[in-house]
Amino acid sequence: MNKFFSRRWIAWTLTLCLLVGLTGAAGATQSQDSDFDTLKPFMDLVAASALGAGDEPEVVGNEETTLTPTFIAQFFNEALARGDAFGVTADLLANPDQQAAYLQKLFVAKLPPLEPIVQTEPVSGYIGFQPVTVNAGGEGDVQIVGELYWSTKPMSQMTDDEYKDITWLDRAVYTFRASADAPNGYQLSGFSVGSELNMEEAMQTYTESILVEYINTSLGFSVLYPSVFTDDLLVEDDTGVSATLPDNSVRFFVKRTDNSSNANLKDYVDVIANGLPNVKSTLNEEFSSATLAYDTEDGYAVFDIYIVTDKYIYQAELAYLKNLASTYQMYTAYLENSFAVDEVSVG
Repeated sequence: MNKFFSRRWIAWTLTLCLLVGLTGAAGATQSQDSDFDTLKPFMDLVAASALGAGDEPEVVGNEETTLTPTFIAQFFNEALARGDAFGVTADLLANPDQQAAYLQKLFVAKLPPLEPIVQTEPVSGYIGFQPVTVNAGGEGDVQIVGELYWSTKPMSQMTDDEYKDITWLDRAVYTFRASADAPNGYQLSGFSVGSELNMEEAMQTYTESILVEYINTSLGFSVLYPSVFTDDLLVEDDTGVSATLPDNSVRFFVKRTDNSSNANLKDYVDVIANGLPNVKSTLNEEFSSATLAYDTEDGYAVFDIYIVTDKYIYQAELAYLKNLASTYQMYTAYLENSFAVDEVSVG
Protein backbone atom coordinates (compact mmCIF):
# COMPACT_ATOMS: atom_id res chain seq x y z
CA MET A 1 0.00 0.00 0.00
CA ASN A 2 1.16 3.54 -0.60
CA LYS A 3 1.32 6.59 1.64
CA PHE A 4 -2.43 7.24 1.40
CA PHE A 5 -3.36 3.88 2.89
CA SER A 6 -1.26 3.08 5.96
CA ARG A 7 -1.84 -0.41 7.24
CA ARG A 8 -1.27 0.55 10.84
CA TRP A 9 -3.65 3.48 10.56
CA ILE A 10 -6.51 1.56 9.01
CA ALA A 11 -6.16 -1.48 11.28
CA TRP A 12 -6.70 0.83 14.25
CA THR A 13 -9.18 3.26 12.70
CA LEU A 14 -11.54 0.69 11.21
CA THR A 15 -11.74 -1.17 14.51
CA LEU A 16 -12.54 2.10 16.27
CA CYS A 17 -15.22 2.92 13.73
CA LEU A 18 -16.98 -0.37 14.34
CA LEU A 19 -16.79 -0.05 18.10
CA VAL A 20 -18.45 3.36 17.97
CA GLY A 21 -21.53 1.56 16.61
CA LEU A 22 -23.30 4.30 14.68
CA THR A 23 -26.56 3.35 13.04
CA GLY A 24 -26.76 3.25 9.24
CA ALA A 25 -27.63 6.48 7.44
CA ALA A 26 -31.19 6.80 6.19
CA GLY A 27 -31.43 6.53 2.45
CA ALA A 28 -28.17 4.56 2.02
CA THR A 29 -28.24 2.24 -0.98
CA GLN A 30 -25.80 0.23 -3.04
CA SER A 31 -24.41 2.66 -5.59
CA GLN A 32 -24.37 0.06 -8.36
CA ASP A 33 -28.15 0.56 -8.52
CA SER A 34 -27.99 4.35 -8.38
CA ASP A 35 -28.60 6.93 -11.08
CA PHE A 36 -25.14 8.44 -10.76
CA ASP A 37 -23.13 6.33 -13.19
CA THR A 38 -22.69 9.39 -15.43
CA LEU A 39 -20.76 11.06 -12.60
CA LYS A 40 -18.14 8.31 -12.34
CA PRO A 41 -15.65 9.76 -14.88
CA PHE A 42 -15.87 13.14 -13.14
CA MET A 43 -15.36 11.52 -9.73
CA ASP A 44 -12.32 9.70 -11.10
CA LEU A 45 -10.97 13.01 -12.39
CA VAL A 46 -11.49 14.76 -9.05
CA ALA A 47 -9.76 11.90 -7.22
CA ALA A 48 -6.74 11.96 -9.51
CA SER A 49 -6.51 15.74 -9.23
CA ALA A 50 -6.86 15.80 -5.44
CA LEU A 51 -4.27 13.09 -4.90
CA GLY A 52 -1.87 14.43 -7.50
CA ALA A 53 -1.94 18.08 -6.46
CA GLY A 54 0.49 17.72 -3.54
CA ASP A 55 1.97 15.55 -0.85
CA GLU A 56 -1.43 15.27 0.88
CA PRO A 57 -4.80 14.82 -0.83
CA GLU A 58 -6.64 18.08 -1.49
CA VAL A 59 -10.01 18.72 0.16
CA VAL A 60 -12.71 20.26 -2.02
CA GLY A 61 -15.36 22.22 -0.16
CA ASN A 62 -18.64 24.10 -0.58
CA GLU A 63 -19.43 27.75 -1.33
CA GLU A 64 -17.68 28.85 1.87
CA THR A 65 -14.33 27.58 0.55
CA THR A 66 -12.07 28.35 -2.40
CA LEU A 67 -10.47 25.90 -4.82
CA THR A 68 -6.68 26.01 -4.67
CA PRO A 69 -4.59 26.92 -7.73
CA THR A 70 -2.67 23.64 -7.41
CA PHE A 71 -5.87 21.60 -7.54
CA ILE A 72 -7.17 23.58 -10.51
CA ALA A 73 -3.92 23.15 -12.45
CA GLN A 74 -3.87 19.41 -11.73
CA PHE A 75 -7.57 19.11 -12.59
CA PHE A 76 -7.19 20.64 -16.04
CA ASN A 77 -3.99 18.74 -16.83
CA GLU A 78 -5.61 15.45 -15.81
CA ALA A 79 -8.72 16.28 -17.87
CA LEU A 80 -6.57 17.12 -20.89
CA ALA A 81 -4.68 13.83 -20.54
CA ARG A 82 -7.89 11.78 -20.28
CA GLY A 83 -9.00 12.66 -23.79
CA ASP A 84 -12.06 14.20 -25.37
CA ALA A 85 -14.56 13.11 -22.72
CA PHE A 86 -14.11 16.31 -20.70
CA GLY A 87 -13.75 18.80 -23.54
CA VAL A 88 -10.57 20.31 -22.13
CA THR A 89 -8.08 21.66 -24.66
CA ALA A 90 -4.69 23.33 -24.53
CA ASP A 91 -6.41 26.59 -25.46
CA LEU A 92 -8.60 26.34 -22.37
CA LEU A 93 -5.54 25.93 -20.15
CA ALA A 94 -4.20 29.17 -21.58
CA ASN A 95 -7.44 31.13 -21.11
CA PRO A 96 -8.49 32.04 -17.51
CA ASP A 97 -11.98 33.13 -18.64
CA GLN A 98 -12.65 29.74 -20.21
CA GLN A 99 -11.30 28.05 -17.09
CA ALA A 100 -13.69 30.01 -14.90
CA ALA A 101 -16.72 29.21 -17.05
CA TYR A 102 -15.79 25.51 -17.01
CA LEU A 103 -15.17 25.26 -13.26
CA GLN A 104 -18.27 27.20 -12.22
CA LYS A 105 -20.49 24.59 -13.85
CA LEU A 106 -18.88 21.76 -11.90
CA PHE A 107 -17.90 23.10 -8.47
CA VAL A 108 -19.80 24.96 -5.75
CA ALA A 109 -16.57 26.31 -4.24
CA LYS A 110 -15.35 29.80 -5.09
CA LEU A 111 -12.51 30.34 -7.54
CA PRO A 112 -9.18 32.03 -6.83
CA PRO A 113 -7.66 34.48 -9.31
CA LEU A 114 -6.99 32.35 -12.38
CA GLU A 115 -3.93 32.39 -14.62
CA PRO A 116 -2.77 30.46 -17.68
CA ILE A 117 -1.85 26.91 -16.70
CA VAL A 118 1.38 25.23 -17.72
CA GLN A 119 0.88 21.76 -19.17
CA THR A 120 2.42 19.02 -17.00
CA GLU A 121 2.53 15.26 -17.03
CA PRO A 122 -0.49 13.64 -15.32
CA VAL A 123 -0.26 11.17 -12.46
CA SER A 124 1.30 7.86 -13.53
CA GLY A 125 -1.29 5.17 -14.14
CA TYR A 126 -4.98 5.70 -13.48
CA ILE A 127 -6.46 6.95 -10.20
CA GLY A 128 -10.18 6.33 -9.93
CA PHE A 129 -13.09 5.91 -7.54
CA GLN A 130 -15.33 2.92 -6.91
CA PRO A 131 -18.72 4.07 -5.53
CA VAL A 132 -20.17 1.78 -2.87
CA THR A 133 -23.03 3.58 -1.11
CA VAL A 134 -25.22 6.58 -1.85
CA ASN A 135 -26.78 8.64 0.96
CA ALA A 136 -29.62 11.05 0.26
CA GLY A 137 -29.10 14.31 2.09
CA GLY A 138 -31.16 17.43 2.62
CA GLU A 139 -31.68 20.28 0.18
CA GLY A 140 -30.95 18.11 -2.83
CA ASP A 141 -27.50 17.01 -1.62
CA VAL A 142 -26.29 13.51 -2.38
CA GLN A 143 -23.34 11.87 -0.64
CA ILE A 144 -21.46 9.11 -2.45
CA VAL A 145 -18.99 7.04 -0.43
CA GLY A 146 -16.54 4.46 -1.72
CA GLU A 147 -12.95 3.50 -2.45
CA LEU A 148 -10.10 5.24 -4.27
CA TYR A 149 -7.84 3.03 -6.35
CA TRP A 150 -4.78 3.07 -8.60
CA SER A 151 -4.44 0.87 -11.64
CA THR A 152 -3.41 0.98 -15.28
CA LYS A 153 -6.93 1.68 -16.53
CA PRO A 154 -10.46 2.46 -15.28
CA MET A 155 -12.29 -0.40 -13.58
CA SER A 156 -14.99 -0.16 -16.24
CA GLN A 157 -12.44 -1.28 -18.83
CA MET A 158 -10.98 -4.17 -16.85
CA THR A 159 -11.44 -7.86 -17.42
CA ASP A 160 -12.16 -10.15 -14.48
CA ASP A 161 -8.49 -11.19 -14.42
CA GLU A 162 -7.25 -7.60 -14.19
CA TYR A 163 -9.07 -6.66 -10.99
CA LYS A 164 -6.47 -8.36 -8.82
CA ASP A 165 -3.87 -5.81 -9.97
CA ILE A 166 -5.76 -2.88 -8.41
CA THR A 167 -4.09 -1.02 -5.55
CA TRP A 168 -6.67 0.36 -3.14
CA LEU A 169 -5.59 3.74 -1.78
CA ASP A 170 -8.15 5.08 0.68
CA ARG A 171 -11.84 5.72 1.23
CA ALA A 172 -13.44 8.90 -0.07
CA VAL A 173 -16.63 10.92 0.27
CA TYR A 174 -18.16 13.05 -2.48
CA THR A 175 -21.04 15.44 -1.87
CA PHE A 176 -23.09 16.63 -4.84
CA ARG A 177 -25.71 19.35 -5.02
CA ALA A 178 -28.46 19.38 -7.63
CA SER A 179 -27.92 22.10 -10.22
CA ALA A 180 -29.69 22.80 -13.49
CA ASP A 181 -26.50 24.43 -14.83
CA ALA A 182 -24.23 21.41 -14.27
CA PRO A 183 -23.59 19.06 -17.22
CA ASN A 184 -24.87 16.01 -15.34
CA GLY A 185 -27.31 17.82 -13.08
CA TYR A 186 -25.04 18.02 -10.03
CA GLN A 187 -22.23 20.27 -8.83
CA LEU A 188 -19.54 18.99 -6.49
CA SER A 189 -19.92 20.58 -3.05
CA GLY A 190 -17.45 18.39 -1.18
CA PHE A 191 -14.67 15.86 -1.58
CA SER A 192 -12.48 14.38 1.12
CA VAL A 193 -10.47 11.22 1.68
CA GLY A 194 -11.47 9.03 4.59
CA SER A 195 -8.66 10.19 6.86
CA GLU A 196 -10.00 13.75 6.99
CA LEU A 197 -11.53 14.58 10.38
CA ASN A 198 -14.48 16.44 8.90
CA MET A 199 -15.59 13.20 7.26
CA GLU A 200 -15.31 11.11 10.42
CA GLU A 201 -19.05 10.52 10.85
CA ALA A 202 -19.55 9.61 7.20
CA MET A 203 -16.66 7.15 7.38
CA GLN A 204 -17.96 5.55 10.56
CA THR A 205 -21.36 5.00 9.00
CA TYR A 206 -19.85 3.74 5.76
CA THR A 207 -17.49 1.32 7.49
CA GLU A 208 -20.28 -0.16 9.57
CA SER A 209 -22.44 -0.62 6.49
CA ILE A 210 -19.87 -2.69 4.57
CA LEU A 211 -17.77 -4.44 7.26
CA VAL A 212 -18.14 -6.46 10.44
CA GLU A 213 -15.39 -7.10 12.96
CA TYR A 214 -14.71 -10.61 14.23
CA ILE A 215 -12.67 -10.98 17.41
CA ASN A 216 -11.64 -14.33 18.84
CA THR A 217 -9.94 -13.81 22.19
CA SER A 218 -9.34 -17.54 22.70
CA LEU A 219 -7.44 -17.93 19.44
CA GLY A 220 -5.91 -14.46 19.64
CA PHE A 221 -6.87 -12.81 16.36
CA SER A 222 -9.29 -10.29 14.86
CA VAL A 223 -10.34 -9.34 11.34
CA LEU A 224 -12.87 -7.32 9.35
CA TYR A 225 -15.05 -9.22 6.89
CA PRO A 226 -17.79 -8.15 4.40
CA SER A 227 -21.13 -7.45 6.06
CA VAL A 228 -22.87 -9.49 3.36
CA PHE A 229 -22.10 -12.45 5.65
CA THR A 230 -24.89 -12.16 8.21
CA ASP A 231 -24.65 -13.71 11.67
CA ASP A 232 -26.77 -16.71 10.71
CA LEU A 233 -24.18 -17.68 8.08
CA LEU A 234 -21.22 -17.76 10.49
CA VAL A 235 -19.88 -21.15 11.53
CA GLU A 236 -17.42 -21.25 14.43
CA ASP A 237 -15.23 -24.13 15.53
CA ASP A 238 -12.08 -24.59 17.59
CA THR A 239 -9.89 -23.17 14.77
CA GLY A 240 -11.84 -20.02 13.87
CA VAL A 241 -14.84 -18.93 11.81
CA SER A 242 -16.15 -19.40 8.27
CA ALA A 243 -19.14 -18.38 6.17
CA THR A 244 -20.52 -18.97 2.67
CA LEU A 245 -23.33 -17.18 0.88
CA PRO A 246 -26.33 -19.41 0.10
CA ASP A 247 -25.61 -19.34 -3.63
CA ASN A 248 -21.95 -20.25 -2.97
CA SER A 249 -20.78 -17.15 -4.84
CA VAL A 250 -18.66 -15.76 -1.99
CA ARG A 251 -17.02 -17.33 1.05
CA PHE A 252 -14.46 -16.53 3.70
CA PHE A 253 -12.72 -18.08 6.68
CA VAL A 254 -10.22 -17.15 9.36
CA LYS A 255 -8.41 -19.81 11.33
CA ARG A 256 -5.43 -20.64 13.52
CA THR A 257 -3.53 -23.92 13.35
CA ASP A 258 -0.43 -25.19 15.14
CA ASN A 259 2.93 -24.51 13.53
CA SER A 260 3.92 -28.12 14.10
CA SER A 261 6.71 -28.04 11.50
CA ASN A 262 8.35 -24.90 12.92
CA ALA A 263 7.97 -23.25 9.52
CA ASN A 264 8.96 -19.65 8.89
CA LEU A 265 6.70 -17.29 6.97
CA LYS A 266 8.62 -17.14 3.69
CA ASP A 267 9.25 -20.88 3.37
CA TYR A 268 5.68 -21.73 4.32
CA VAL A 269 4.14 -19.38 1.78
CA ASP A 270 6.64 -20.35 -0.92
CA VAL A 271 5.64 -24.01 -0.63
CA ILE A 272 1.96 -23.11 -1.06
CA ALA A 273 2.64 -20.70 -3.92
CA ASN A 274 4.69 -23.27 -5.81
CA GLY A 275 1.63 -25.50 -6.00
CA LEU A 276 -0.64 -22.83 -7.49
CA PRO A 277 -0.77 -21.66 -11.12
CA ASN A 278 -0.30 -17.95 -11.90
CA VAL A 279 -0.26 -16.98 -8.25
CA LYS A 280 0.59 -13.43 -7.14
CA SER A 281 2.59 -13.52 -3.92
CA THR A 282 3.68 -10.68 -1.63
CA LEU A 283 5.77 -10.82 1.53
CA ASN A 284 5.55 -8.11 4.20
CA GLU A 285 8.21 -8.92 6.75
CA GLU A 286 7.52 -5.71 8.71
CA PHE A 287 4.12 -7.08 9.67
CA SER A 288 5.13 -10.77 9.61
CA SER A 289 2.52 -11.44 6.93
CA ALA A 290 2.25 -12.63 3.35
CA THR A 291 -0.53 -12.72 0.78
CA LEU A 292 -1.41 -14.99 -2.11
CA ALA A 293 -3.88 -14.16 -4.89
CA TYR A 294 -4.87 -16.74 -7.49
CA ASP A 295 -7.74 -18.13 -9.54
CA THR A 296 -9.22 -21.62 -9.28
CA GLU A 297 -10.30 -23.93 -12.08
CA ASP A 298 -13.93 -23.65 -10.99
CA GLY A 299 -14.01 -19.89 -11.52
CA TYR A 300 -13.15 -18.34 -8.15
CA ALA A 301 -10.71 -15.58 -7.32
CA VAL A 302 -9.01 -16.37 -4.01
CA PHE A 303 -7.13 -14.04 -1.70
CA ASP A 304 -5.21 -15.41 1.32
CA ILE A 305 -3.24 -13.67 4.02
CA TYR A 306 -0.90 -15.63 6.30
CA ILE A 307 0.75 -14.69 9.57
CA VAL A 308 3.26 -17.22 10.87
CA THR A 309 4.68 -17.27 14.39
CA ASP A 310 6.76 -19.79 16.28
CA LYS A 311 3.62 -21.38 17.72
CA TYR A 312 0.86 -20.87 15.18
CA ILE A 313 -0.12 -20.30 11.56
CA TYR A 314 -2.94 -17.81 11.06
CA GLN A 315 -4.81 -17.65 7.77
CA ALA A 316 -7.63 -15.46 6.47
CA GLU A 317 -9.21 -16.10 3.08
CA LEU A 318 -11.81 -14.44 0.88
CA ALA A 319 -12.98 -16.20 -2.29
CA TYR A 320 -15.57 -15.02 -4.80
CA LEU A 321 -16.69 -15.85 -8.32
CA LYS A 322 -14.46 -13.97 -10.73
CA ASN A 323 -17.41 -12.21 -12.37
CA LEU A 324 -18.06 -10.54 -8.99
CA ALA A 325 -14.58 -9.03 -8.78
CA SER A 326 -15.81 -5.47 -9.34
CA THR A 327 -17.78 -5.76 -6.10
CA TYR A 328 -15.59 -7.91 -3.85
CA GLN A 329 -11.98 -7.27 -4.85
CA MET A 330 -11.83 -4.14 -2.68
CA TYR A 331 -12.49 -6.26 0.41
CA THR A 332 -9.13 -7.97 0.03
CA ALA A 333 -7.46 -4.73 1.12
CA TYR A 334 -9.64 -4.55 4.22
CA LEU A 335 -8.96 -8.21 4.99
CA GLU A 336 -5.22 -7.69 4.72
CA ASN A 337 -5.04 -4.43 6.63
CA SER A 338 -7.32 -5.47 9.49
CA PHE A 339 -6.04 -9.02 10.14
CA ALA A 340 -4.23 -8.84 13.44
CA VAL A 341 -2.98 -11.44 15.92
CA ASP A 342 -2.07 -10.99 19.55
CA GLU A 343 1.37 -12.51 19.02
CA VAL A 344 2.37 -9.86 16.48
CA SER A 345 2.37 -6.18 17.42
CA VAL A 346 0.75 -3.76 14.95
CA GLY A 347 1.30 -0.56 16.91
